[in-house]
Amino acid sequence: MESLLIIAISTIGTIVLGNPQWLWPIVAGGLIVAVGIILSYRSARLPPLTRVALVLLKLVGLALICFCLLNPLWSESDVRPGENIVLLLVDNSSSLSVRDQNEQPRGDVVQELLHADHKDWFTRLSQDYDLRRYLFGDQLRQVDDFQGVDFSDNRSEMAMGLQGLQQRFQNKPLAGVLLFSDGNATDLEAFEGLQTGVPIYPVVSPDWENLGDDLAIERLAVRETNFEDAPISVVATVTSSYSSEQAVVATLELVKNISQSSEVEEASTPDETDPSTNLFGVETSNPVEEIPAVEDEVDGETSSLITQSVSLLPNTPTTLEFDVLPPQMGICYYRLRIRPASEEDIFADPETSSEATLENNERLLTVDRGTNQKRILYVGGRPNWEYKFLNRALSEDRAVDLVTLIRIAKKEAKFDFRGRVGENSNSLFRGFNDEVDEETESFDEAVLVRLNTRDAGELAAGFPKTKEELYEYKAIVLDDVESGFFSHDQQVLIDRFVSVRGGGLLLLGGRDAFRHGDWDRSSLRDAFPVYLDRQGPPASGELRWDLTRDGWLEPWMRVRSTEDQEKTRLQQIPDLEFVNPATDPKPGGRIFATVQDNSSNEYPAVVAQQYGHGRSVAVLIGDLWKWSLSRPETDEDDLARFWRQLVRWLIADVPQRVEVSLNPISLGTIPAMNIQVNVRQEDYEPQENAQVTIQVTTPSDEVLELTAEPSLEAPGLFETSYVPRERGAYLASVVTQNEESELPVTAQAGWTSDPKEEEFRNVGFNRELLGRLAQSSGGEVIEIGALDEFVRTLPQRDLPAKQVRTTPLWHTPWLLVTAILCLTAEWGLRRVRGLP
Repeated sequence: MESLLIIAISTIGTIVLGNPQWLWPIVAGGLIVAVGIILSYRSARLPPLTRVALVLLKLVGLALICFCLLNPLWSESDVRPGENIVLLLVDNSSSLSVRDQNEQPRGDVVQELLHADHKDWFTRLSQDYDLRRYLFGDQLRQVDDFQGVDFSDNRSEMAMGLQGLQQRFQNKPLAGVLLFSDGNATDLEAFEGLQTGVPIYPVVSPDWENLGDDLAIERLAVRETNFEDAPISVVATVTSSYSSEQAVVATLELVKNISQSSEVEEASTPDETDPSTNLFGVETSNPVEEIPAVEDEVDGETSSLITQSVSLLPNTPTTLEFDVLPPQMGICYYRLRIRPASEEDIFADPETSSEATLENNERLLTVDRGTNQKRILYVGGRPNWEYKFLNRALSEDRAVDLVTLIRIAKKEAKFDFRGRVGENSNSLFRGFNDEVDEETESFDEAVLVRLNTRDAGELAAGFPKTKEELYEYKAIVLDDVESGFFSHDQQVLIDRFVSVRGGGLLLLGGRDAFRHGDWDRSSLRDAFPVYLDRQGPPASGELRWDLTRDGWLEPWMRVRSTEDQEKTRLQQIPDLEFVNPATDPKPGGRIFATVQDNSSNEYPAVVAQQYGHGRSVAVLIGDLWKWSLSRPETDEDDLARFWRQLVRWLIADVPQRVEVSLNPISLGTIPAMNIQVNVRQEDYEPQENAQVTIQVTTPSDEVLELTAEPSLEAPGLFETSYVPRERGAYLASVVTQNEESELPVTAQAGWTSDPKEEEFRNVGFNRELLGRLAQSSGGEVIEIGALDEFVRTLPQRDLPAKQVRTTPLWHTPWLLVTAILCLTAEWGLRRVRGLP
């Protein structure tokens, strides 16, 4: 039967017409009759009110009769018991353990609702709807009841959970989702473009609006500097939700150090691998070096425990910076903690804490100071004071190993009368060896001295002649040596050492250096950061050292912590006397220091440039050693610190044979670590046929072996992924092997993982997200106190499964009685007034 809706859907029901085709004829006829009635009573001599009453009574009576001719039907809808599906979706993530302003965990409020099956809202939902229960956190899962809710999941994948429910209940009568969550989703990017297709009703508590007292570490960064006292800088951003200014104590503690082995060694078996330890309380029996209570001092504090006190303003991010010196080479794990100054034992006894949560008061971080000592080759044209102080300075640096090749006598013509009868070797070596051998220096060969070599074979033939020999060093220092000391092939080799291999080149001044050493006509001239064919005027008189703007900006050029101290230090540098005059740096070259003579002529003193993949630095002063020689014995050796910082900067980015990079990624919604290994041959060309094995040591002392596969991104690059499941420190030990090399090449890398870090990055109540989610889905945010009223009115909403009941209105007595009463009243009133 065709029907026409004439009254909109309301909370009661709907009136429809069974014979809508008679609507307009009846309306037209009714209008004609109404006009006739009005005209007929217009001429009657009756009071105005009586005429109006008579007209209205007759019109209403006739209208009801006409309405009955349209066959009116009363239609009302009701919920079909058990057919509409309602989902209870509960957030089981750890952020529900955060305490609100009443010091009650949010999860307790949720559990009280979920476990109170006798409450009206739960009883009615169970009776009228198909009620299904789900938990979301790390993943979406269906449960029979909520007895197992413990709010322990590491993540809150809310958007993924809603998408999963939509896919599961597609084309099913899903009436709505009651979402119990604080809105702290860890997959916020997944909400972009989220189409739910079903109303979502977040259920919240008004007490969650105000977070309890809480301190939080929001961001943490680690960077390596070239400062000698503190090569590692830890920067943390902390906030406070306290209502007033709060005194806070921050501690940075060295909890573990893993010494790394040499770069090339035999691969160890899994049992021999030094695994990491659990830094969050899991006892292990690792042979990893334990850190004593006191280590090297850094500005009056030990590097194993550094404490800072700071006052935090409410909701104002504050930056804390720690400058630390790890006790030795290798991978170090530090733990940063913050606490109220008045609460000392909250980490040992969390129950005594007034914090909303302690999960965001503690963070782990990793510091990698490299594998073994970085070997640097020093080549000197003659013994001099500069080498003495440079060698003394670098001998105090645990990260640097200076290998020396010094010429103590130049080549000279070979004359028989210079030696004894029958003696062909250089007389300088007389007495060192009873028997003259073929390797003893002759008169026409330079006399070289090797110092601090690894073995008897290193540099035995002088300066390296092959890439394999030279490329094992990280940097080369050329001190007061002319270009003729090197052959053309060796000069080209040095050039490629810097530009291709990525090594560092330090050029020191002297009488045989730069232009004086004919380097302007050498194959290495392009590596110099200054033009050698443009010589400035000779310096006259004493030279005064000063920093340029670039020099002030570079940490490795400064040896004092403050600007005033640095200016005082510059004034104490003695007057210098020798400079290799140069005019302009090359394009890309930067001048970090200058000297000025008595005639106000200014000369570059320290110039650096990026050359290919490496760096080259020119120190054009020939008597910088006077800086150390003239200082009082009780003062700090500023020149020694300058040399160490310069060399560290020079070799900071020099590639290794095996380099391990760690990149956090996501496999779907699961956080993972992408481990990339860049493998090079002895000549530092990419090695594509390597076998790369990675042993990952977990915080619980479990060793897992992974195989890295070749990457399509670049030759010599291998990668694999690992999903950390535990909280703590991880160690990746890499072993690379190919068929040609006898010994494998190894490397190590470490990282820390806290699966709950993202969950507790923001512990506030995210009502804004829940409100947007409810509005976009057609739902609404429901406070706990209004939950009963919401369930009571849920049947009045647009539900997918409803039953419709219709009743003919013209069969109802009240309609006919009303029409008869109207017509009878009109007739009676008319008769009372004496009308026919």
